[in-house]
Amino acid sequence: MSGRDITGIAATGSGKTLAFILPAIVHVNDQPCLEPGDGPVVLVLTPTRELAVQIEVECTKFASKCFLTTASVYGGVSRDD
Repeated sequence: MSGRDITGIAATGSGKTLAFILPAIVHVNDQPCLEPGDGPVVLVLTPTRELAVQIEVECTKFASKCFLTTASVYGGVSRDD
């Protein structure tokens, strides 16, 4: 967690998402508490809506244990989807 870039190539289901989300969760937990109107502390950009949803599902699993919330924002669908 020294802040260096890394490239990871691995099979589906091997934990790649957790590999980059875990340092983000540690980063968030090291920050002072947010005031109303602050945030976000972490931003993950993805090339597709499907990948955004997949990452949000994985993030929620681990972030909820640390009392963190997640949100996925993407276009091309109605607000209710």
